[in-house]
Amino acid sequence: MGHQVPGGMMDPEAFLPDGRSNLQHTIEVILAVLEGRLLVTDQSIPRKLSNYARYKMAEFTRPEFYPIHQTVDLNCYQPIGEWMGRLILPKLEERQQVRGVWFEVHYAPAAYQDLIGKVVKLRWADDPWVKKFVTVVTKDVHFSADAEYTSKYGGLVHPHRVNHWQRVGPLESLAGSRPEDDLIVMLTGDVIVHGPDPILQIYYQPVQITGRYYGVVQFVEALGSEQFRIRHFNQASRQFDGLEEIVCLPQIVADENGCFPSTTHNLDTVALNEQGWYIYGAQNSGGQFVVQSLAPRALLTLQPQEVIFGAKPGYNYIRNQSWADIVAQKGKISSVLLHPQETGIQAAIDQWQVGDLALVVHTYGGIGGNKKEPAAATPIFFGHFAYGLAEVIREPLTNELRFDTRYYQVYTHNTDGLVAGVLHWSRYLGDRQFGWVGVRPTCDLLIKLDIFTGNYDLNGQQVSPLDAMVRQLEVMTSRYRIGDGTGGTYVGPANNCSQDSNRALFASIQLSRRYVQNNPEVAQALFNGGENQEQRLAQLFDLGKALESKLEAFGGPRSDWEDNEYNLGSTLEDQPLRNLLAGLGSWRTMFPRLSSDTIVKTFLKYGARVWVLRTNQIGGIDPNIEPIAPTRL
Repeated sequence: MGHQVPGGMMDPEAFLPDGRSNLQHTIEVILAVLEGRLLVTDQSIPRKLSNYARYKMAEFTRPEFYPIHQTVDLNCYQPIGEWMGRLILPKLEERQQVRGVWFEVHYAPAAYQDLIGKVVKLRWADDPWVKKFVTVVTKDVHFSADAEYTSKYGGLVHPHRVNHWQRVGPLESLAGSRPEDDLIVMLTGDVIVHGPDPILQIYYQPVQITGRYYGVVQFVEALGSEQFRIRHFNQASRQFDGLEEIVCLPQIVADENGCFPSTTHNLDTVALNEQGWYIYGAQNSGGQFVVQSLAPRALLTLQPQEVIFGAKPGYNYIRNQSWADIVAQKGKISSVLLHPQETGIQAAIDQWQVGDLALVVHTYGGIGGNKKEPAAATPIFFGHFAYGLAEVIREPLTNELRFDTRYYQVYTHNTDGLVAGVLHWSRYLGDRQFGWVGVRPTCDLLIKLDIFTGNYDLNGQQVSPLDAMVRQLEVMTSRYRIGDGTGGTYVGPANNCSQDSNRALFASIQLSRRYVQNNPEVAQALFNGGENQEQRLAQLFDLGKALESKLEAFGGPRSDWEDNEYNLGSTLEDQPLRNLLAGLGSWRTMFPRLSSDTIVKTFLKYGARVWVLRTNQIGGIDPNIEPIAPTRL
């Protein structure tokens, strides 16, 4: 763990790459050992292999398995994004020149096809907010003793390649989060291309994805252990009678508990196969499409299995029915629409149109059964909480409306190599090797409430509290990747996925309120934007107060939430009383399912429309696992 105490003579005036002298470094190491903060490397201590290292042994998980230049039938497949590629961390001596990271272009818009296969510089755009964001999250990185130890012996994946780097920015922390340059992303929002030596500039964090293309298919039959015959969706007939093809679904690697993240067993006979699947992947060197990720079409299309009218009946469904009889629901999905007033079913569905955005409140449960995870050994399973963003799009292969979802994962350092940041459905849930949908029960609450998810007109510019929240989440996820410079982020009462995600929600509303109050000209411009804009703004601020009163047990806002005092790199042992009291000060947000229920109940009272999407270990059938619902308390 950490650095070995030097045993030979060194030049005390020599300097390390991070700017410290050898003498300074030696003194730091000796002091750390004497204080018990750093353990000298001991070969007798067993090193735990991470799940990430296990999974990377499979060739199909590696970027080089998929040639960059590919040709697919665009009648059967569509690209996941306009810009896609691999992030590459610059070498130490390249940092000043690159001022960001390298980006290996795998797919680009038609006007930039010549860039495919090239490695270009990727930087942040020259924008006031972007500059502020980068400044806030840029930190010197020096691993704490905890990060050193858990990285080397604990089987956790830490950003060790940027350890002892100064001024690590959010692109570098993203590219350097894993031991290898294997993070595949798409660029969203405006992408600026300029210069003879092409430079790409972006406004938003790159989104982690799995695959490059997706199709809409039905599995016809298994042809051996990894080969499947499929039929593509035919838009003309609205049936799966399109082109037949043989695709590859590689054998998945089991985790440290012997549990497989997904299975293809009976994939062609399960009920979900009737309405088909979105398959995500790319072609291998032989030109065969490799299915890296799966999503059930029935889950993501805007065709609910049930519509419930009224806020109270809607909340009763979420609280008492959405997770009910979970073992019996294994292998199934549910799609339920909650609508505030009694209307016709189609009228309620039609309230969701192309371009609509929804706040996603995500939770997942545990893995039980014969291959249960260690965390499921006790009666209480807390689960996981995250926010996300869902957009209603018209999917070109089916010409139907569907949700396109990405998750802003405030995720601590872990054995699976899941990197805190923005993750597309194809990566976070659907990925057959690294995703969760095959082994965990999940629940996404898609909340659409005009005062929060809609736009406000500010002198012709459209602004949204939801976008402000996304910005706050980008800050939090960037800080989590490097533990505010300590190299590791750990779960505790005051810092966890639920607490720190909800800080972003509070901050987005609080900052909006303060901005309007402190800038009379902005307030006037907003009030001039329409007859009901002032009323909507007042309701938004009331919503913020209602959320505060529900999520903060002692009636007042936590000072660290208001003052932006985050201590991500610390553990409970550092300041046990302060951290415990801080956690108790907003105790509902410590429990993912309780936090989720409380938030959606508040939004429902203000007239929100909510789409409840549930999955229960879907895909093929694995008899060795059972779903466990997160504890509500």
